[in-house]
Amino acid sequence: MSTQPGGRQRGFALVVVLWIVTLLALQVSIFNLSIRDASSLASNELAIARGEALTAAGVELAAAQLMPPEAAWHADGSTREVGFGGARLYITITDEAGRLDINELDDEVLESLLRPFGRSAQTLAQWVGRNGRLLDASELGRALDLPTSAVQSLARHLTVHGGDGKINPLVASREALLMLPGVDAAEVERALELRRRGGESGPDVAQALSSVDKWLTERKGPAYRVEVVVRGDSEPAIGRAEAIILLAADKAAPYRVLSWRYEASGGGPERRD
Repeated sequence: MSTQPGGRQRGFALVVVLWIVTLLALQVSIFNLSIRDASSLASNELAIARGEALTAAGVELAAAQLMPPEAAWHADGSTREVGFGGARLYITITDEAGRLDINELDDEVLESLLRPFGRSAQTLAQWVGRNGRLLDASELGRALDLPTSAVQSLARHLTVHGGDGKINPLVASREALLMLPGVDAAEVERALELRRRGGESGPDVAQALSSVDKWLTERKGPAYRVEVVVRGDSEPAIGRAEAIILLAADKAAPYRVLSWRYEASGGGPERRD
């Protein structure tokens, strides 16, 4: 039995039609996916842009609340949650006087900091002599060929905005105090206990740290570290920023931004002890 030419043609036409319908359906699917991806991308970019603007607003707010003579906020490392512009701002302020200024430390303190990593104050001094002062504590990695883990471990307790080679025990971390050469760990714990009780003055806490008193100061500020994390509330927003601000820089500017880092990442605030 033979197949009629007309039947073969109709069959072929049906196959072509089916292929065309399949291709059109595939194109529609791809178009819909592209639209969703473009919409998602645009929404994410908007959230990032809003996050950057809101982190800047958070730094402005922190500076205003730190202003003397009636500072409403204190640089005590606690995190404050503020509703602003359809988002939640998590603002943390710390005093740079609680960190060791890597550019101002004497050789004895530098040796104490660097010895555990197999580096020396002399090596750092030679690098600074060739390249100039460190602009950020993270430059220790390049200056001393330190691994990232070592730089991160040190940088949490160092600054380049301290102004001198001393540290304020009222705002310093346990780890920063334990970095001082010849420190008595028991004295550090007593000093921290005095701080926890509250109402103690700088001299009281410094007296408990007699083994390292020559590296202590009562100075507070004028440089402060402000960390702002933004999370969308009624409007999408993501972002995280860290700024170092200098209060009362001059009559023309109530504060000045010394450094600024921003990243488009969300999440809540980090926990602090």
